[in-house]
Amino acid sequence: MGARPLDIIDDPARARAALQPIRLRLLHLLEQPQSAPQLAKAMGMPRQRVLYHLRTLEAQQLVEARDHGSVGRRIDRSYVRTATSYAIAPKTLGGVAVDSRTVADAFSSAYLSAVAARALNDLAALGRAAAERGKRVPTLTLETDVRFATPADQRRFADELTTALATLAAKYHHPDAPQGRTFRVFACGYPAVPSPSGEPERGREADMETT
Repeated sequence: MGARPLDIIDDPARARAALQPIRLRLLHLLEQPQSAPQLAKAMGMPRQRVLYHLRTLEAQQLVEARDHGSVGRRIDRSYVRTATSYAIAPKTLGGVAVDSRTVADAFSSAYLSAVAARALNDLAALGRAAAERGKRVPTLTLETDVRFATPADQRRFADELTTALATLAAKYHHPDAPQGRTFRVFACGYPAVPSPSGEPERGREADMETT
């Protein structure tokens, strides 16, 4: 089984397995296949302890074992993670997970976070169902940076974007189409965060007032 680009974890048991410090370090190391002795040496831990954590990760389908035959009485086996990257869906927090229905201010960062959280939860479920059918999840993603000269420009942009989205939705939404498929579309914006690579921030986006 080849590694998936992304595994969105929405099961609390899988999340606990992935976030336990030793297992999280193993996931970091298993970008390429490695044996238990190799991992034990890299982590400075007994092989049996490493094997225990590897088996826990394997049981949660976060890593997979690959057998390469036998060497004497020992099976030559390596481990590799099952996905290139992992994300934790907010629903793993259960009743304390953010919910857009509980946030009154639609222009707040809490509401934006709740909508984004719902998308991640939905994508986890959709991805699982698509994988069972051997298909991919159809998605549409648009992203760009906009540097506003003034807060007034930011507000005008928001108004025009709202009008454009409403117009397109009215044009293409056919609630009674028998073969149709409903997509959830949202547009959002937030101050740009400096690049983690250490590149200097390109402007004062973080200082701009959100609307």
